Amino acid sequence: MNEKLDEIFKGIKFKRAYDLDKIYEKVNEVDSSLTKDDVKEYLDSKVDSYDFFKTPNNKYEPISKTSFRVGVYNGKGVVKCGAYNYNIDEKNINGAIGSDLVLIDTSGGINRIRKVISRDLKYVMGEVYKDGSSYYIKPIDEDKQNLTIRVPGDEHIEGMRVYAYLDNMIGDNYYDAHIVKKYGFKDDPGRDILDEAYKYGVVDYMDDAIEKELELIPKKVLPADFIGRSDLRDKEIFTIDGVDTKDMDDAVSLETLENGNFLLGVHIADVPNYVKEGSAIDKRAFELGFSYYLANKVIPMLPHELSNGICSLNPDVDRLTITVFAEIDRHGNIKGHNIELGVIKSRLKMDYDNVNNILDDKEFDSKYIPFVRTLKNMYLLSLILRKKRMKEGAIDFERDELKLITDEDGSVSGLSRRIQRKAENMIEEFMLVANTVVATEFYYNKLPFIYRNHGNPDPEKINDFIYMINHLGYKANMDSDTPNVCQKLAILLNKSHNELSDMLKLSLIKCQKRAEYSAENKGHFGLALPCYTHFTSPIRRYPDLTVHRLIHKFIIEKDFDKKDLKSISKKLPVIAEQSTQRDKAEDNCEKEVMRMKCAEYMENHIGENFIGTVVSLDSNGMDVELDNMITGRVRRKDLDYDYELNDATFSYMSLNGFDDYYLGDVLNLECIRASKEDRIIDFKVLSKYKENNNINKNEINREKILKKDEKSCIIMLTREENNYSF
Repeated sequence: MNEKLDEIFKGIKFKRAYDLDKIYEKVNEVDSSLTKDDVKEYLDSKVDSYDFFKTPNNKYEPISKTSFRVGVYNGKGVVKCGAYNYNIDEKNINGAIGSDLVLIDTSGGINRIRKVISRDLKYVMGEVYKDGSSYYIKPIDEDKQNLTIRVPGDEHIEGMRVYAYLDNMIGDNYYDAHIVKKYGFKDDPGRDILDEAYKYGVVDYMDDAIEKELELIPKKVLPADFIGRSDLRDKEIFTIDGVDTKDMDDAVSLETLENGNFLLGVHIADVPNYVKEGSAIDKRAFELGFSYYLANKVIPMLPHELSNGICSLNPDVDRLTITVFAEIDRHGNIKGHNIELGVIKSRLKMDYDNVNNILDDKEFDSKYIPFVRTLKNMYLLSLILRKKRMKEGAIDFERDELKLITDEDGSVSGLSRRIQRKAENMIEEFMLVANTVVATEFYYNKLPFIYRNHGNPDPEKINDFIYMINHLGYKANMDSDTPNVCQKLAILLNKSHNELSDMLKLSLIKCQKRAEYSAENKGHFGLALPCYTHFTSPIRRYPDLTVHRLIHKFIIEKDFDKKDLKSISKKLPVIAEQSTQRDKAEDNCEKEVMRMKCAEYMENHIGENFIGTVVSLDSNGMDVELDNMITGRVRRKDLDYDYELNDATFSYMSLNGFDDYYLGDVLNLECIRASKEDRIIDFKVLSKYKENNNINKNEINREKILKKDEKSCIIMLTREENNYSF
C-alpha cells in the first residue's frame, strides 16, 4: 500500500499545509479503493520518518515546504542535508554530537538544531578521570565532551586512555559504559597516532567475535583448497614490494609466447576464501574500508593474522590466488585474457631497491640472479604499456613524496623522499592491466559490479591553472578545449625541474575531480580508460575484496540466480558509497598525521635557518616548502614591513618600497614557531635567496592594489583542505 501511496503523493502539489480530509479528497480522486485510515496511517509514518511535518492544528505538509530540514551533524558546526550544508552556531547545537541525525530549523535566518533524531554511537575513546568515588571517561573528541560517561568499578587508573562500549543512556547525554581495551597514557609512544586515527573512525581494536573467527581460519593451504584451482606453483612467480612490507597481496609473472607476445600474470591473494561475507571480520573490514599507513604505524583492514599470514603471498609457501593472465602484444594491446583461481608458491620476496638496481645495471643481491632476464622483460613490457597509455591521453604525475623516519618510540628522527622509480612504475603498470581486465569483463557482460570512476575536470579550473603557469613563465599555449590538455600540462611540468615543479603538479592534481567508487560505470579520465576498478589490493581495500567476491560468484561459479542478482545490485551502491567515504577518511587521516608529525619534528628545530620556496599566497600569508619537503607558513603579521597580496602578479607587494615576494621565490627562513598540538610551523623571512625571474612582473599601480575575489582561488590551490585521488 505504501508504494501505491508514494506514487500518488508524487502527483499532489502542496501549496500549503492541508488537513486529513483535504488530502484524502485528493488521494480519492486517483484511487477510490484507499480509505481515510489508510491515508492517515501513511501520513503518520511519513511524519515519524521526518518526510512530512504535522502542524499543531493537525495539518500535514512535506518537510521540504517548511523551515525544517533533516541532516547529519558533523560535530564541527555543520549539518549536511543532502547536497546542502547548514552552519550551526555552537549555542544552537542543543547537545548534538558528530554523526547524529538531527532536525534543524532554518527560520529567522538562524539555523538551530531542534532535536537529535537518532544517535549511532556505540564506542568512544577517552581518558579515565575520577569524580568523587566514581570513575568516568572524558572523550578525546571535542564534540563529544558534553557527554557524561560513567564506568563501573573502583580499580581504574586515572589518565589511562581507553576504548569503551556505551551500554545504555541513563539520562540526557549520560551513559553507563564498560572498557573493552586499554591503550596506555596520552604521552606513550604511538599514542598520538592512535588518537588521531580514532577521529576518523579508525580504532586498533578487535572484539571477541573476531578473535574466535581467527582461531578457525587455517594457517596454511589445505589439500581441499586445490579443488577447482590451477596449480601454478611451477611458474616463476614473485612479489615486489617495499623492504619492510609484510602484507603482500600481489605477485607477478611473465612469459614470452611463441608468437612473440607477452603473457603477463597478476596473482592476487584470494582473501574471500578466508573472509566470509557477513562475518565479524568482514563487518569490521567494511567499517574501516581500508588499511591505514600512519607514519610508523599500520592499522590494518584485516587482522595481522590474515594480512601478514595466510592472505599474504609470502615466499616458499603455498598461497591461494585469483589470477589474471593477459596476453599483450608488442604494442601494448591486450589480445586475450583469463581470470581463474590458482595456487602459487612465490619464489622470492623482492624489494624495490634491488629491482631498481637491476634495471639500472647497478649492484644487487645475488639471490636475484635467476630472475634478472624476467625482470628486464617485465620492464620492457611496462614501458610499452606506459607508452600506449600516454598515447591514449593518460595523465602521469612524477612527484616525490615526503617520508618520515621514526625512532622506536614513534618520534620523527629524520626525513627522506619517497621516489617513484622504474620498479615501482613497472608494478603499477601491471596492476593497471589487471584492474582494467577485470572491469572490462564485468562491464561487457553487464554484471553487477563496483567501478573506480574519475570524472572530467572543471574547464574553468583548468583555464585558471593555465593562466597561472603562463604568468610563471611556462608558456602553456593551450586552453581547456585543447585535446588531452591535462596530459600535456603534466608533461610540461614533468619536464621542468625547478623549485615550483612539485607545487604546480599538486595544483594540477587538485584541478581534477576526485575518483569515486560506484556501481555505475562512468569511465576514468585520469587513466584514459573507458572502465576501471580496484581489484589488486583485497587485503588493504574493501572495494577490492567486494570485487573478488563478485569474481567468485559470476566468473568462477557462473551463478546468475535472479534473486541474488537483484540483491547484489541493491547492495553494491551502499558498499560503493561507504568505500568512497572511507577513502576520503583514509586520505585525511594520513595527511593529518603527517602534519602532526612534521610539526613535532620542527619543534626541535625552532631558531634554526632553512631555505624554502614560496608555493602559495593568500591574504594572511605565504606557504613555503623547505628543501626537505616540509611545508610551513610565513604569516603576514611576521613580515618586517607592510605588504599586501596582489593577485594579478601572484605576489606580496611591499608598501614601503622593499622587495616584493613572488610565487616561486626562494627565501632564507628562520623557524620561529612550531606546535604539534596546533599543527603549525611558522617561519620568518631573513632574506631573499633566489628570485623567481620567470614570473611576469608587469608594472602595477601600487596605490590600487587588486583585491582578492573568488576567481583568484588558483593562488590557494595548494591550501585546499580537500584531498584528490585517482
